[in-house]
Amino acid sequence: MDKSAESEDTGRWADILQGQLGMYTLALNLGTALFAISTFVVIAIMPTAAVDIGGLRFYAWTFALFSVGSVMGAAGTGPVREAHGHQKTFVGAGLIFVAGLLGAGSAPNMETVVAWRLIQGIGGGAIAAQGYAMIADIYPANLRGRALSILSTAWGTATVLGPAFGGAFAEFGNWRGAFYTLGGLGLVFTYLAWRVIPKSEASHGKVRFPITRLALLAGSVLGISATTQFNDNWARAILIVGSIFGAIIAFRRDAKAEQSLFPRQAVNLGTEMGATFWVMMLSTVTMVFINLYITLYLQKLHYVTPLVAAYIHVINSMAWSSVAFVVASWRGRKESVAIVAGMSLLLLGLIGLALLVESGPVWAIAAMFVVTGTGMGFINNPLIQRAIAAAPQAEKARAGASVQTIRTVGYSFGAALAGLVAATAGFTDDAAPEILGPAMRWVYMTGTIFPVLALVLVMLMFAHGRRRLAAET
Repeated sequence: MDKSAESEDTGRWADILQGQLGMYTLALNLGTALFAISTFVVIAIMPTAAVDIGGLRFYAWTFALFSVGSVMGAAGTGPVREAHGHQKTFVGAGLIFVAGLLGAGSAPNMETVVAWRLIQGIGGGAIAAQGYAMIADIYPANLRGRALSILSTAWGTATVLGPAFGGAFAEFGNWRGAFYTLGGLGLVFTYLAWRVIPKSEASHGKVRFPITRLALLAGSVLGISATTQFNDNWARAILIVGSIFGAIIAFRRDAKAEQSLFPRQAVNLGTEMGATFWVMMLSTVTMVFINLYITLYLQKLHYVTPLVAAYIHVINSMAWSSVAFVVASWRGRKESVAIVAGMSLLLLGLIGLALLVESGPVWAIAAMFVVTGTGMGFINNPLIQRAIAAAPQAEKARAGASVQTIRTVGYSFGAALAGLVAATAGFTDDAAPEILGPAMRWVYMTGTIFPVLALVLVMLMFAHGRRRLAAET
C-alpha cells in the first residue's frame, strides 16, 4: 500500500464552512442536493402523474432519459467550463435545469414530461459534474476530502428527502407542484452561483462541442436503459454488448481528440487515474446490484410494509454518508486501508445478502445494508481524491468533473446487467416467491464478481500510485 506522509495537514471543517470557501460549499451542496432530489422525486410522483395525464407505458423512460441527459450534461460541461469559466457554466447549467423542471411541471402529456426530463438531466448532470470540478480546481488538496464528504451527505440526504418530497405532493394529487417547487429552488441556486462563484480568468469564450463523442455516450446509456423494454434476454444481451462497444469507441475517440471531454488517461489501466476510474465504475455497478431490488423483495418475500422497506433501503445511504465524514481527513496509508476495507465490505455484504435474501431474517438483511453502505462510505471519497491527485495539473478539474459521468454510466450498466441476471433466473413482474427468491439470490451471487474485479484493480492502482509518489519525491 502507499506510504505517503500521514502528518500532512488535513485542515478543519471550519475551513470549508466559513469565508469564501464556505459560500462555495453552500452553492455546491445546494446544486448537488437539487440534482439528487430531482433524481429520486419521480419515484413518488410518476404514478400520480400517469393517472392525471396518462402514458403509463412511458413510466420507465422518465428515468432513462434523465440518465441520458445526465451523461450528456456531465460529459459536456468540460468544454463549456474551459470556454467560459466556473461561474457562467454553473449559471447556464442552473437555468437549463430550471427550464427542465418548469417544463415537466406544465407538460400536457407523459411524452412531454419525458422530453423535459432529458433537459433536467442535462442541466443537473452539468451541475453535479461542475461541483466536482470546482473541488478539484479551487479547494486546496488538504480540504478536498472534507468537501467531498459534504457532497456525499447531500446525496444521502436526497435519498431520504427525494421520495418523501415527491410523496407529499402526490398525497394531494399535485405532482406538478413538486416540479415547480424544485424549479423555484433551482432559481435560488442559480442566483447564488452567479453571486458567489468566481469568474475564470482563463476563459476563451469558444465552445467546441464534441457532438460525435457525446452522441456515442448518450446512445450507449440509452441502449442500456432500453433493455427494460424487452422481455427477450437475447435482445437485452445484444443491447448491452452494443452499448459497451459504443462507450469504448467514445472513450477511445476522446483520448485522441484535441479537446477531450475526459482526462487523457481516464480509462487506461496502464495509469493510476485509469485504474482508479475503473475501480470507481465497478464499485458503482456493485452498489446497483445491491440496491436495485431491495424494496421489491422485502415486500414480496418478507411481507414488510412499503414504508419499512423504504427505510431499510435508506440505511445504505445513511451509512455511506456517515462513514464518509469519518474518512474525510484520512490520507496516505489510512486512505489506502479505507479503499481495501471498503471493497472487502462490499463483497462481504453481497455474500451475506445472497445467503439471507430468501429466508431472512429482515434485521439481518438490514445489517448487510449497513455493511455495504459502510463499505461505499470508505471508498467513495478516497477514490475521487486519488483520481484528482493522479491527474496532471491542467486536467484536475476535468478529472473531478468526470466522476459524475463515470457514476452515471456505471449505474446504467449495473441496472441493465442486474436486470438481465434477474430475468435469466426467471424474474417477472408477477413472479411468485418461490421464483423471486432464487432470482434475487442469483443477482447477489453474480454481483460478487464486480468487487472481486475491483480489488484486483485496486492492487494495480496502488502500484501506479507508488510510482507516482516516487517520481514526485
